Amino acid sequence: MATIGLRDIYFFPILTDTEEDTTYDTGIRIGKAMQANVQPSFNSAELRAEDGVAATADARGVTTVTVQTDDLSKKSQSVMFGKKINSDGVLVDSEDDRPPYGALAFRSEKANGAFRYVVLYKGKFTLPESNYETKQETPAFQTPTTTGRFIRRESDRLYGNDADDDDSEIDKSIFDNWFDAPYEETPEA
Repeated sequence: MATIGLRDIYFFPILTDTEEDTTYDTGIRIGKAMQANVQPSFNSAELRAEDGVAATADARGVTTVTVQTDDLSKKSQSVMFGKKINSDGVLVDSEDDRPPYGALAFRSEKANGAFRYVVLYKGKFTLPESNYETKQETPAFQTPTTTGRFIRRESDRLYGNDADDDDSEIDKSIFDNWFDAPYEETPEA
């Protein structure tokens, strides 16, 4: 079903991502959601033999994610872009800034009123462009848009998950904690 809304965008910095396990820090709501564009990429190759295509192969590439919010607080920028907040409470822009890998989670309202919940497990964001404009007769809002590049996790080679809360085959309790930590499959008993 088509989606008609977007809410609750959270970023969870990765603490560790090894072949054994991936752990995340506490998430932060990065701003009021305006837009999220998720573009997976696939790279294809063709093997040519005997005057024609004999085989094809595909490989998953980077997933590019563009996020627009109403604002990015200094706390959000500190967490997402690896910036420091100095002793005066000022956000510092430094060549030493190192954006961490992290998970991105959000939900999108569907046309029937239900929600699609999405999580992407491992990506980094770049600084948003800053635009400033003088006041006009009609106000023009300037809002930040940041772009991230998402890859698979080392621990399980997963890129992400999505789930609809109106899907009768899904345990509804998973949605209660979607924004507390990145969703992980419930271990079988």
